[in-house]
Amino acid sequence: MADWSDEVSRRWGRRLLARTYQPGRMRAVTLREGPPRAEHLDPELPRAVLRWTGVQWKLVKVVPDLAAAKRLMRPRKAGPEPW
Repeated sequence: MADWSDEVSRRWGRRLLARTYQPGRMRAVTLREGPPRAEHLDPELPRAVLRWTGVQWKLVKVVPDLAAAKRLMRPRKAGPEPW
């Protein structure tokens, strides 16, 4: 097995991050005490909606619950009616 140099590792890491965190990506963070938890837990708690700028996460808006965060992050697009 060939050894990976530091440069190869850095290039691979940059490509991985470029695919994973593309500018414009959004996420909702539950505003609560303690460590982060899965989004489906405590759906009634307020959320901070963040957008990735390519360098850091920027606050977009604070919303009252999970449903409002999902509506903000994934607006319904015009198109055919679902079945």
